[in-house]
Amino acid sequence: MNIAVVLSGGTGTRFGMDIPKQYQIIAGKPVIVHTLEQLQRCEAVDGVLVTASPNWETQILQWKNEFSLTKLLTVAAAGEDRQLSIRSGLLAAEMFMDNNETSGIIIQDAVRPLASVELLNRLTAGLKEAPCVMPVLPVTDTTYTSADGQWVNGLLERSALYGGQAPEAFRYQPYLKLYQETSSKELSAMSGSCQLPYKAGWKVKMVPGERENIKITYPIDLKICEILLQKKGRIS
Repeated sequence: MNIAVVLSGGTGTRFGMDIPKQYQIIAGKPVIVHTLEQLQRCEAVDGVLVTASPNWETQILQWKNEFSLTKLLTVAAAGEDRQLSIRSGLLAAEMFMDNNETSGIIIQDAVRPLASVELLNRLTAGLKEAPCVMPVLPVTDTTYTSADGQWVNGLLERSALYGGQAPEAFRYQPYLKLYQETSSKELSAMSGSCQLPYKAGWKVKMVPGERENIKITYPIDLKICEILLQKKGRIS
C-alpha cells in the first residue's frame, strides 16, 4: 500500500500574491488540483492526503468533489514549516495505512504539478530495493563554492553532483518512527525529505528525475507550467 502526502502549507510570501501559489489557476484548474490528478491517475498510489492551512480545508474538499479526486482521504493541518508538515502528514496517514512492512509513503509538493505517473511508478518500484528513494537530475552547469558570495574559493566535480527533486518515497513505518523520535527543533533545521533518513544512515536510492518536473517558486514558473500543461493536453 502506498499513500501520498501533498504538502500545501505554503503562504506564498516570496511569491508576492494574495493567493498562495499552490491555489493559483493555471490551465483551467488550481495548481494543487493538477498535482492531485497525477496521483489520482497513478495505480501505484492507493490514497492521498493533503497538509494545508485550516483556512483552505473546505476549499480543498470542494475541489475533491468538483474534480472527482476519489483518492483524497483527508486534509491535515500543516506544520509551521516543511518538516513539521511532513510529520503532520505521516501521523495523519497512520489511520489509513495497513500494517505491511513494505507500505510506502510519498512526499510531494503541491507546487509540482508536472511530476509524471511514470516518475511516481519509478519511486514506488524503488522501495523494493531501498527504504528511501529520490529522483535526481545530473548537474549540467560548472559549479563553484564561495564562502562570502563574492569570490570563488572552490570548484566541485560536476560528474558527481546531482540535484534532488520531489516527490520522494519512503518505507512508511521506519520513516514515521524517525519523525516521531526527532525533536521539532532538529526537524526545522532540515530542508529536504531525504535529509533525516540520510543522516540516520539509510541508503538513499536515486532514480532518474524529469526536467519538466519544475517546482513553482516565482510567478514566471506559473506561466511555464501552464504552457507545459497545455502541451500535454492537461487543461479543462
